[in-house]
Amino acid sequence: MDFDKKTIIAFLLIGLVFFLVQTPLYKKVFMPKAYESELARKQNNAVATQKQTDSLVVAKESHGEALASRPLESSSTEQNALLTDGITLKASEPERILTIETNLYRARFSSKGAILTEWSLKKYLGPDDKEVQMLPSSPEGALGLSFVTRTGDSLDTSRLAFSTVADSFISVKHREPQRARFECLLNGERRIIKEFEFFADRYDFSMQITLENMGDLIAEKAYTIDAKSGLSSTEKRLEDDMSYAKAVVAAGGEVSKKYPTDRKIHRETGDIDWVAVRTKYFALAIVAKDRKGTNALVYGEESAIAHEQKAKWKRYAVSLMMPFLKDRTEKDRFLVYLGPLDDEILKSYDIGLEKTMDFGAKIIQPFSVAILWTFKEIHKFVPNYGLVLIIFSILIKIITYPLTRKSFDSMKKMQLLQPKLVELKEKYGKDPQRLNKETMKLYKEEGVNPMGGCLPVLLQMPLLWGLFIVFRSTIELRSQGFIWWIKDLSSPDTIATLPFSIPFYGNSVNVLPILMGVTMLVQQKMSVTDPKQKAMIYFMPVFFTLLFNSFPSGLNLYYALFNVLSIIHQKWQMKSSGDNGRATNVKEIRKKK
Repeated sequence: MDFDKKTIIAFLLIGLVFFLVQTPLYKKVFMPKAYESELARKQNNAVATQKQTDSLVVAKESHGEALASRPLESSSTEQNALLTDGITLKASEPERILTIETNLYRARFSSKGAILTEWSLKKYLGPDDKEVQMLPSSPEGALGLSFVTRTGDSLDTSRLAFSTVADSFISVKHREPQRARFECLLNGERRIIKEFEFFADRYDFSMQITLENMGDLIAEKAYTIDAKSGLSSTEKRLEDDMSYAKAVVAAGGEVSKKYPTDRKIHRETGDIDWVAVRTKYFALAIVAKDRKGTNALVYGEESAIAHEQKAKWKRYAVSLMMPFLKDRTEKDRFLVYLGPLDDEILKSYDIGLEKTMDFGAKIIQPFSVAILWTFKEIHKFVPNYGLVLIIFSILIKIITYPLTRKSFDSMKKMQLLQPKLVELKEKYGKDPQRLNKETMKLYKEEGVNPMGGCLPVLLQMPLLWGLFIVFRSTIELRSQGFIWWIKDLSSPDTIATLPFSIPFYGNSVNVLPILMGVTMLVQQKMSVTDPKQKAMIYFMPVFFTLLFNSFPSGLNLYYALFNVLSIIHQKWQMKSSGDNGRATNVKEIRKKK
């Protein structure tokens, strides 16, 4: 398709009209009623979705399929409280909060249900520049235990009072692990015991569940360990963070990730190794240690946030269902991980937890893994990831030099063939089939590959996509700055935010995509010689600038640096080959004739 000046102007005018009719200003001036109606609808939706977010409750199913059990209202008096099936608590226990602190995290457990209610990471900061809070504020917390009773009622033990003699503050800063034990004594000799063991310099802890004399109470021969609250968003851009949010289930060596947010419970059966939920950079995983789970239950939902209409918070709740086979005493051990999606840390467990990470499609994964490994190795000697990126760009340029050289030679040969190609076109212009045949014959005789100039670009596409994945989703580059305004290589380098959104561009003004576009324009001018392709000189840089505006600043920095190196390299090649830099084109040939 030929792009002349009139065609480009037409496209620009169409784009401008399309942009104007989408702006709030246009709607307010020319469609005031529709504008006011839409504004009122958005405000109503904001209020409704905010209420919905505040009152999120995990869906329920009876007979062992419940992710969250029905709340049981029990009396909080000093007398025995009747629960269900004739179960009573010996006495009401006041709630106690246990704080566990290590060099890596700060956690809080509640004696009400012996559940985990808070988990903050010391080495990572959230949007408010405070420690990342992985768990949202929720009474459900994580690691609750639930089961279905003989009468069909769902009993959620996170509603029950547990007793503990552990200290209110537990510091774990030495090699010796620290422990905390919670116990819930039901009527008769029924007893639920939760024991936790915490370690220094690790993002995981162990949990042991002991059920004593519960055989006449627990139906379906199963109980579940629940993570109902899901994970909170930890990034400034909610939409970006939630694009990676998902639940993950490992069963029989296979890992499943594609669970929708359709407010339905999805069940995985078989030998369950572990269940997990993740966001862009962090994950929570519950791993069965001594024996496999029998089922995994996943529930997903999303709801809009009032102050950010386009972004939706995704909440995944997961449960690991364990078999209950004994009447007297049943014990199960679990490993619980709450920390960063760091492939080295996750691989160290040797249970496939690293599969919670996304390195792209199978064809891209080798590139992503190789890029991340190279970054880490260079970073051992170079502390700034921006400088690491510069070194990486130079390395890639050196590696691709043979291809670039071959591409330049191919383009040079194509320029030298222009007179003969013009003659063929004038001779066989009215016979397209003969023209194509003679052109291919000429290419073969002269040893020219017309696609040779495109080869380096095509081979770099997997590399470019791998870079996109690495910069966008690996914890190593999170909050890693470079210089001046580039404070986070994993996010766009925004210097200003527009009060409106531009189609295909967005509302954030970023510097590096513009610099990348300028370097691409210079390179295009040096490479494109055919006047019929002149429009592409401007179209491609503009297109890529719009496309890359929302991409991580590290990717734009790499592309801009690579373009600069390519420009320098191309000028050097022209000089060394005696080329004065003027392209041979069809008009010049015809003038000479």
